[in-house]
Amino acid sequence: MKQLSPYIIERTVDEVSPYRPFANRPGTDEMAGIGLAECWKVISAHRRLIGEIIAATLALTAAVVFTMTPRYVASATLLIEPEPPRLMDVSSMLQMMQNDRPDADDYTKTQYSLLRDDQLVAQVIHELNLESNPHFAQSPGPIKHLIGLLSHGSPEPKARDRFGVTTAAINNYLSHLEVAPENGTRLVKVSFDSPDPILAAQIVNTHVSEFLTTSQQIRAQAGGAARAFLEKELVRIKAQVEKSEAVLNDYRDRTGILSFGEKDQESNEVARVRMEELDKALTAAQDERIKAEAEMQLVKAGAYDSLPAVVSNQMIQNSRPDIDRLQAEYAEMAAKYNDAYPPLREVKAKLDEAQGRFSKELAAIAHATERKYEAAQQSEKDLEAKVEDERRRDFARNDASLQDAVLAREVDANREIYEAVLKRMNEISVNGSAPVSNIDLVEQAVPPPLPSLPQKMKALLIAGVGSALFGVALAFLFEQFDDRIKSADELQAYLRLPELAILPDFTKMNGRLAHALSDGGLALLCNAGAEGDATDERHRRNALDTLEAYKPLRNALLYSRAGGAPKTILFISAVPLEGKTMTASGTALAFAQTGARTLLIDADLRRPRCHKVFNTCPGPGLSEMLVGRVEPWQALRRLDDWSEHDYQGLFFVGAGRPVPNPGELLTSMRMFETVQQLSEDFDFTIIDAAPYASASDSLGLATMVEGVVVVAAVETPKQTIRDACQRLSGAGAKVLGVVLNRVNPRDTSFINLSHRYGYGQYGSAANDQMYISTAASD
Repeated sequence: MKQLSPYIIERTVDEVSPYRPFANRPGTDEMAGIGLAECWKVISAHRRLIGEIIAATLALTAAVVFTMTPRYVASATLLIEPEPPRLMDVSSMLQMMQNDRPDADDYTKTQYSLLRDDQLVAQVIHELNLESNPHFAQSPGPIKHLIGLLSHGSPEPKARDRFGVTTAAINNYLSHLEVAPENGTRLVKVSFDSPDPILAAQIVNTHVSEFLTTSQQIRAQAGGAARAFLEKELVRIKAQVEKSEAVLNDYRDRTGILSFGEKDQESNEVARVRMEELDKALTAAQDERIKAEAEMQLVKAGAYDSLPAVVSNQMIQNSRPDIDRLQAEYAEMAAKYNDAYPPLREVKAKLDEAQGRFSKELAAIAHATERKYEAAQQSEKDLEAKVEDERRRDFARNDASLQDAVLAREVDANREIYEAVLKRMNEISVNGSAPVSNIDLVEQAVPPPLPSLPQKMKALLIAGVGSALFGVALAFLFEQFDDRIKSADELQAYLRLPELAILPDFTKMNGRLAHALSDGGLALLCNAGAEGDATDERHRRNALDTLEAYKPLRNALLYSRAGGAPKTILFISAVPLEGKTMTASGTALAFAQTGARTLLIDADLRRPRCHKVFNTCPGPGLSEMLVGRVEPWQALRRLDDWSEHDYQGLFFVGAGRPVPNPGELLTSMRMFETVQQLSEDFDFTIIDAAPYASASDSLGLATMVEGVVVVAAVETPKQTIRDACQRLSGAGAKVLGVVLNRVNPRDTSFINLSHRYGYGQYGSAANDQMYISTAASD
């Protein structure tokens, strides 16, 4: 449902639509980000709060620092090196020189704790008899007292095991003692504060001296205990060494081992060399056997020509050509002659003889190859037996040597432990007797000439800066929770609506202006020719001056849209008490001063107030018109006597008598027709409607006029204003813009209203005369 009332004004096609605030806009949130100007505005808006916080903080700080008892801080400086090196241990000394001790940090922290040890503190208190010293017994102050209670708990009775010093005295001492290492160095500063500078120096020097003495004693006691322990261990380890040596010798006697073990490298080397030689001989025998076996295979296959011995035999190689020649000659002669031929028989005999020698030689080579193969086989078997025998002997030797090695290692380990303990005991003896200390006093404490506390200027400066920062943070916190419109730019950015005018809070500008806004204040301007006493004349001038604030609103409405100003304008607010009635009345009077025939209608039938603003008598009004009891001309009342001039005058229709159903009357067809009829008779019709939150009928009225003006007080939450504008725009009303009312004229976030409207010179005779002349000329 776009609108609440069907009685919509028909508009011409060429009429320009007013600004639609929420149509086709993706977001209406505030502009993101904040700049320096906005920050300064926030600070300026809360400058009084920030100033009060700073003033209160400075006053409290000044009261504390100027009443505080001066305290003097005396300091002594110690040099704490890592744990003293062992003179007999070269690696320890090298680590210390290279500053590569992994436990150096733990050692220094231990020394810091020893400097604050309760036993040491009780010893100093007892030695200096501080419990009876009035300067030491003074209260440490509320802050240090609270820290002492949180750290050590409530006071306890005397601790007799600590020189009879009470725990309260120890806690008091520790609350004034400070142990602070200097960064990047091995220097430690020990400080103590007291009202007496001489006592402070004496306490620090005694504390440091007792600490050095205690450190020497702790080191001496630790060295003596270590020596006694090592001496006992040395006797035990020596007996263990002797026992292990006896067990080793007994085992060697039983097994017949002569200094044979893991460290007997010579015996192990002989066995290794022997085994390597046998392995090499076996490998060679296997190669020979494989070669002889290959030749034997050739013999068995009858491939004598492939035997290496045949190939290398000169007699066989030389016989082959002769046999080939004789065979060729015999074949040639046998083809021609018979066997009886003597030359043939002679060649035959030579051939047989040559072949016999060749065969005999081949048989000898084959027999030799067989014997070689058999010899290679036997050599391989013999070497394999020797290797296996040597391997068994090595295994037996290893079994015997393992137990020997175990016993030998036990003897060596016991000897090493014995030597290490003996060496360590000698080191402790030498280190204990050597005058080597890792803690030295670099600078003794002297009585300080000036007090260290309180540092008045520093405390005031810190208090001032801290309170200023706190005040600024608090101002931004308040600003974050402040849901009001804070500037004209924010109004337009947040609501997406034009700012028609910014009206001041007249009660904060001048005391006399407050009377101009009271009941009947504007009535004095409607009777220019009437005579009155001096008081009324003065109030009239004040009201005239107030009217100047509404002229910019009038001008903004005159130029709010192209094609002419809206003739019917509804003034509405989101919530009550936002100055809507006064704004509508002042705007109507400002329109009348232009010479336009202007009508003001009080449509707030529940709480009408327009008649009080103009000090008119009750009579027939809008309610009687809507129910038909009177005609419009009977309810009209003229509020001015400008008919004798060129002005058309200001007319007024009051709310009339109370009715039980104002909502039905204001959204009826009768109301629509009445507005249309009156708009034809007047140049401008100004309607004062009920607040949106109080009456829903105002939404229907908004659809019957040509323009709606939303009046919002600066204290109203901006979300409330935006919700009202959204509802009006969603119902089809033509929202012309927003009037921000009751703005502090001294608020720099808005326009300087005192100069804008001339209130800076308000009250002077010249200004009063100027405004009267201006009104008369209009």
